Amino acid sequence: MAKAKFHFKKISKRLKKVPLVVALPILFASFFLLGIYAGTAKDKITSIFRIPPTLLISASEKVSVSELKNKLNNKDFTFINVHTPYEGEIAGTDMFMEYDGIVAAKAKLPQDKNTEIILYCKTGRMSAEALLTLKKLGYVNVKHLEGGMKAWEKSGEKLFDLSDLPGKVLPEAGFTLPLSWGDIGPRLVALGVIDADKFENGVKLTDEQKKILREGGDIPISIDMKNGQFVVDMLWALGLAQKSIVYTEGPLGKEYAGRVGNFASTGGWSLARGDAVNYLNKFDLIPLTSEQQRRVGEIAKGVFRPCCGNSTWFPDCNHGMAALAAIELLVSKGTLSDEEIYKEVLKLNSFWFPDTYLTTATYFARQGIAWADVSAKEVLGEAYSSAKGAADIYAKVGPVQFKGGAGGSCGA
Repeated sequence: MAKAKFHFKKISKRLKKVPLVVALPILFASFFLLGIYAGTAKDKITSIFRIPPTLLISASEKVSVSELKNKLNNKDFTFINVHTPYEGEIAGTDMFMEYDGIVAAKAKLPQDKNTEIILYCKTGRMSAEALLTLKKLGYVNVKHLEGGMKAWEKSGEKLFDLSDLPGKVLPEAGFTLPLSWGDIGPRLVALGVIDADKFENGVKLTDEQKKILREGGDIPISIDMKNGQFVVDMLWALGLAQKSIVYTEGPLGKEYAGRVGNFASTGGWSLARGDAVNYLNKFDLIPLTSEQQRRVGEIAKGVFRPCCGNSTWFPDCNHGMAALAAIELLVSKGTLSDEEIYKEVLKLNSFWFPDTYLTTATYFARQGIAWADVSAKEVLGEAYSSAKGAADIYAKVGPVQFKGGAGGSCGA
C-alpha cells in the first residue's frame, strides 16, 4: 500500500501537453484510484462528483408555478413542504416533513402509493432529493415545484412566513393578567373548597405557588407553558364556589338543576374537602353587583373552549369554570371594556389549548390578518373556539409546522 502513491504535480505538468479529450479520463481515473487507497478521502471525492438531484428528475416530475396555481384551485393532491429549517410556506400545504427525514417519518405519508404528491422547498434542491426518496419508497405519482418557494414569490404569488407566530400566540414569558391572586387561595382553603394537602400533592407546586395557595399575597395572575395546570385548577375552584348568575339562570340552574354533580366541572373536582357539589354557587368571594352579574353572564355566553361544545354560560368542564372565574374577577375591577376582558380570557385559553390557537392564528395569518389585530371576542366564539369550531378550522388549515406543547389538562 505504501508504494501506491500518486504524484499529482508531476502528472498535472505532463497532462498540460496532452489533449483535453485524453486528459479528462486520466484525471477521473486518478481520482478514482486515490479514493480506493485514501480511505476517508473516498467519500469526499464522491461528494465532489455527486450528481445534483435536480438533474435526476424527469420533466414529467416537475410542476411549474402556473401549473401549481391551477392545481391548488381544485386541490386533489397531497402538498408537502420539505424545506428545513422552516423558512415559509405556500397556502394549502398539507404537512411539513424534513427532506432528509422522510424515511423516518414515512408513517405520515399517504398509505396509497398511487396518491398524487407535490413537494416543495425553497429552491427545488431539497424537494428533488425528497422526490427521489419517495420513489424509492414506492410512490409512483410524485412531483416537485420547479424553483421552489423562490420561483413562487418571483411570479408574484404570496409566501407565508409564520415563524414568528408561536412567539405572538404563546410568548415564552407568558402573559400577566391585570389581576392578582390576593387572598383567594387561603380563603378557598379555609372554606374547604380546596384541600391544601391534596392540591399540593396533585398539582406539584413551586414554592411561589405554595405561597399563593396557603398565604396569598399581591402576586399577579400570570400564565405560561409551565403553570397552565396550576392556573386552571385555582380558577376552577374559585369558579365553582363563587355565587354566579350562571348557576341560577344558566343550564346548570335550569335544565340540569337536579344533576349538577354529573359534570367534569363539578363531580370532577377531587381536590376539595368532601363532595365538591356542596361548594357549588355558595360564596360571595368576588363582590359583584346585580348589573355586573348580568355582564358576567353575557360575556360568558361568548366564551367557548375547544374541549367542549358549550360556552362558559354552561361551564360543564374545568376550563369553563376557570374561565368563568376569570371573567368574574375581570368584571369586578370595573375598569375594563368587554373587548379587553375577552383579550385577557383569550390569553388563558391560548395556554390551555396551545395547538388550537396556533392553528387559529395560522388561519388568520394566511388571510393577511395579524394575530394582534384579530378580535378576541370573535376568536373565543363558537365558530373558532368550540370543539366543532376548532375542528372546522383545523380542517381548513391542516397540520401546522409549530406545536404548542401541553396545556392544562381537563382533570384535577
